[in-house]
Amino acid sequence: MPTTKKRINLSIPDDQYKRLQAYKEKHGITSDATACLQLIIRQLNGLEQTEALFSAMKQFSVDQIMEISRTGLVDLKAVIDKEE
Repeated sequence: MPTTKKRINLSIPDDQYKRLQAYKEKHGITSDATACLQLIIRQLNGLEQTEALFSAMKQFSVDQIMEISRTGLVDLKAVIDKEE
């Protein structure tokens, strides 16, 4: 079937294929290609977010980052405790 989209032919080791099958089952995905595309998109988005975070962190001193981290962990702990 002709398409204007780019194609990728992918061969992976058996152990990684088993992981892909587990991912598909967990997320209710029926197609290997759909699962691979979802994982690629998630990874690319994660890389972009990491780069943005590191870029933003360059604006702060170590002390400021420590304070932001401490405050964030206190807030996270409060949310977790509230859910229990």
